[in-house]
Amino acid sequence: MNNRRMRYVPGLLLAGMALVVAVSNGGCSSSSLGGGGLTPGCGGLDATASKAQGTVKAWADAATALDVAAGKVEAKWLATCNAINGDLGLDTTKTTAGDACGVLNAHIKAQANLTIALTVSPPACSADVSVQANCEATCSADATCDVQAKCTGGEVVVGCSGTCSAQCDVTAPSFACMGSCKGECSAEVAVQCTGTCTGECTAPSWQGTCDAGCSASFTGTCGGNCNGTCDGMNTTGSCAGKCVGTCDAKASGSCSAQCTGKFSGGTCSAMCKGSCNVAAGATCMGSCNGTCSYTPGAASCMGECHGECSAKTTPPTCTGKLDCMANAECHGDCQAQAKAALTCTPPEVTVDIQGDAKLSASFTAHLADIGLAFNQTLAIKDLIGELAGKTEATFSALGDIGLSGAACVVGQASVIAHASASINVSVSASATVSGKSS
Repeated sequence: MNNRRMRYVPGLLLAGMALVVAVSNGGCSSSSLGGGGLTPGCGGLDATASKAQGTVKAWADAATALDVAAGKVEAKWLATCNAINGDLGLDTTKTTAGDACGVLNAHIKAQANLTIALTVSPPACSADVSVQANCEATCSADATCDVQAKCTGGEVVVGCSGTCSAQCDVTAPSFACMGSCKGECSAEVAVQCTGTCTGECTAPSWQGTCDAGCSASFTGTCGGNCNGTCDGMNTTGSCAGKCVGTCDAKASGSCSAQCTGKFSGGTCSAMCKGSCNVAAGATCMGSCNGTCSYTPGAASCMGECHGECSAKTTPPTCTGKLDCMANAECHGDCQAQAKAALTCTPPEVTVDIQGDAKLSASFTAHLADIGLAFNQTLAIKDLIGELAGKTEATFSALGDIGLSGAACVVGQASVIAHASASINVSVSASATVSGKSS
């Protein structure tokens, strides 16, 4: 009897959530569709002459940006599935994410006593606030609008290169951080790590992979000698199944002892020395590769200021609802455009696979890629669905969009269809990797 099981953090089970958009190839692959740019009909739009046309332009630009983002996510799934297929000695010649992940799915489904428990933390992605601000500046915001006073259900953020009165978020590769890091914090000294630890992990316990093995209370897969039981049978040698006891090399699972070698792909309940990947942000007193948030008061801020800035580099942007916008359509589309340029920090991912040691080792080695692919799929899936539901009537209700606006809406339908087909491939890939679909 098939004993396969999967577990996800709520909101990450993507199977069956494909977008309902008619595409010429039935949604099986996006490779035959032509997208990735503004159609010729959008070139005649004049955002300065008509707020309605400005809104159409914001929607069209968002569609193009999301199409590109969907293609990158699909490519991520292709590379990840082919990498795992290579580890398992399977076919790596497939050139689409659907086919490559299908090879992996067939391997998973062929095993009767395989269990997979995969947990991925919710998306931790930040949008490009400058993209949103520039979009709204040429769209439909009233020149006399007091963004600070009229922003509800969110906060006002501004690009800053001066002093900031409140929290400042700086995103850059590997820079000194004395605050909360969302991403990877690398420290020379051992620190408490609430995310994924890579480096060294002290006792009392950990869950992940230690190349040196585990000396006490181990449960999982063992790449060396297992001293205890293997699938319930006493053993002192190699174990291709579930090892309970101790493991002298490449231990992937849970352990109640210190990892004396290199630790990766898991959580350390004690002190971590090396790098700590955090999705929700944690105190960092080292080098942050991601977004560092600190509250400097009047200190210099070279990033996004969540308050008053003495030297603005972008117009103020409301992350919620701006009551004085001429229409909500433009604001929403500008947000979608900004989110298409999102940066996702590595999520916390754990996996427990029983019944296939090679599959477990490969998943563990590629946990970061699997987590990012899951979260990037989830981050843009709904955005594409929202854009796909808009028609010429949506924008005509705001004012005269003219012949150029009408032509743009019709022309961009192919871009939306391409983006929808592409993200559907990623949705399907996220399910096939877990063994949920054929």
